[in-house]
Amino acid sequence: MGDFQGAYPQRLVEAAIEQFEVSVVIPVYNAAPFVRQAVESALAQPEVREVLLVEDGSPDNALVVCQELAAEYPQVILLRHPNGENRGAGASRNLGMRSASYEFLAFLDADDYYLPGRFALDAQIFAKDALCEGVYHAVEMHIEDAQGLNRWNEAGKSRERIQTISADIPPEALADTLLRGGRGYFHIDALTIRRFVLDKAGLMREDLRLHQDTEWILRVAMSARLLPGNLKEPVARWRVHSQNRISAPRSPKQKLDDRMRMYRCLYTWCEEFAGPYQETLMDLMLRNVLSSARFGEQNPNALLRKVLRLGNLLRFLLTNPSTILDHNFWNSLPGQLNIRYQSKRSE
Repeated sequence: MGDFQGAYPQRLVEAAIEQFEVSVVIPVYNAAPFVRQAVESALAQPEVREVLLVEDGSPDNALVVCQELAAEYPQVILLRHPNGENRGAGASRNLGMRSASYEFLAFLDADDYYLPGRFALDAQIFAKDALCEGVYHAVEMHIEDAQGLNRWNEAGKSRERIQTISADIPPEALADTLLRGGRGYFHIDALTIRRFVLDKAGLMREDLRLHQDTEWILRVAMSARLLPGNLKEPVARWRVHSQNRISAPRSPKQKLDDRMRMYRCLYTWCEEFAGPYQETLMDLMLRNVLSSARFGEQNPNALLRKVLRLGNLLRFLLTNPSTILDHNFWNSLPGQLNIRYQSKRSE
């Protein structure tokens, strides 16, 4: 855990810990077998004052389970979109965040669950650091069944049983570290923020089918001062099962396209709110465009590989014509082309 800054006197720390009250947002879609455990794991945390259960037009009987939980527990608030529509995880989390009543916001997927003491360290860090705006921790994999694990592995997802940041990272370096990769990452189940962070980072994108949580976490890291909590011991478990959306079969090109949509959304936001990160994002976008994974099962010779990459680059520019006038594009392009050339020479 990082050093505390802006520390309060001990009596004020104790008072702040006592006043640490959390709203937990749980989007629910097709999670009837799991949502009760998720809700009850949140209610078991003494700091939780309300659970905002956002039912997203599930095809299973999740709505019935949610209604039972809301009737059983006064802290559970059941929310739905107009006419019971399905609007996706981003819109559902946004509805929950907008409806929250308490200063601190936390999140939990409906098929995951908190472990005891989920917020104990958060309360201490927020109380002792006057400038802290968010805290993140480690989470642990829960394998529900062999089929789910096989699908997870076949999708190329990380096989690490603990998802965490590998070392304490200064808050001002966190967003760039997450963008560049190589130092791990944290799951939304393990993030707690002050509600006013939304005034800076905004709500989640509702037009992203995948990665809307990753894109939002990156905006939060760019906007807010996030401190590490427990990076070794998990505070929650995420469940790997056969219905995980993120491990659904997708081609390498589909994965690249989904990631590119996230980069484009984040790049546009950074243009107005966090310009210095655009350089790194342009590197990532060009690396995506020029990736050999876009060739599918082809094994082109050197000349055809150059032609295919040029075609992909031209399509990118035609789809995003303003990029031609973007200095970040011209600054990044020579380096990315050289990386591809050097990479092939080393094979």
